[in-house]
Amino acid sequence: MTEAFYGTVKQLQSTCLMFPAFQTAFERMDANLRLYRKTGIAQNLLVLGESGTGKTTLARMFTERYPRHALIERDIVPVLYASVPAAATIAGTVEAILTQLGDLEPDRGTISIKTARAVKLAKGCAVEMLVFDEAQHIQDRGRSQSQYFVGDWLKAFIDALSLPVTLLGLPRTQRLLQVNEQLRRRFSHCVSLSTEPGNQLPDEADSIALLASLAEAVPLPLNPSPQGWGELGLRLHFATQGRIAYVKQLLVHAYGCAIDSGSNCITTTELAHAFTASIWPAGIGPLNPFDQGFQWRNLDRQGEPFQMGDVGTQPPRRSKH
Repeated sequence: MTEAFYGTVKQLQSTCLMFPAFQTAFERMDANLRLYRKTGIAQNLLVLGESGTGKTTLARMFTERYPRHALIERDIVPVLYASVPAAATIAGTVEAILTQLGDLEPDRGTISIKTARAVKLAKGCAVEMLVFDEAQHIQDRGRSQSQYFVGDWLKAFIDALSLPVTLLGLPRTQRLLQVNEQLRRRFSHCVSLSTEPGNQLPDEADSIALLASLAEAVPLPLNPSPQGWGELGLRLHFATQGRIAYVKQLLVHAYGCAIDSGSNCITTTELAHAFTASIWPAGIGPLNPFDQGFQWRNLDRQGEPFQMGDVGTQPPRRSKH
């Protein structure tokens, strides 16, 4: 591959689309921070989305909008971003916070001592908002009692700081709030990053707009032949479920396939190879959305890339006809 190819891939991966749901979540976080600055009122937000819908990108973009800066006597951290560790113990969670606050010994002390230190450091660093990513790790603790203890600690920590908080996680994070009523009351506002809500049918135009926006970073044009743009948009929906990360993966591999074959455009042939290579190795023939024999259904059954399990109901199925 040439330097131009790698440059294109880098540009594509760094491209961030402010699609409507993403924009709504970003603006809501910003509004909560501005409200706190003006009135001292702390409002919280829960942001849910499947893997690849942009939750971590949202958290990082917002943190970068209000960057930390160093003074002689201390660091100022307007937005404190921390990722909940996979184990999601209370100790691990507070240690992750202490690390982001610059504590040199985040594992020192008991949980109560660590928590008190985190509160003191957060106030000393003038933190104005907490952003917790991977919140589903708390829910994944397994037993309701364990989930409750971690959730209860989080509630107490939030109350101690009295700051606006944004929790980002997979849809199953909602189960954590069902276990802990007090935590649920603190996160009554929720935004979904799903580009296509479960009660709606896929929109070919939205899918094509998403693909076309990202494809601007790719030197080769898209060629929808022989299906046309409407059908290509529907195939794209089934291939990615509207998840930005998957659309990027698809384009990167399709671009590489086109370069290897000497093609002057990206067609469904390259997209079919890219789907198998980057999204689902078993997605061949009728299980490949870009294959002429595709079954025209959501790939959400057991073992398929969009297997349902994080939400209670499945979205309506859509056939070609």
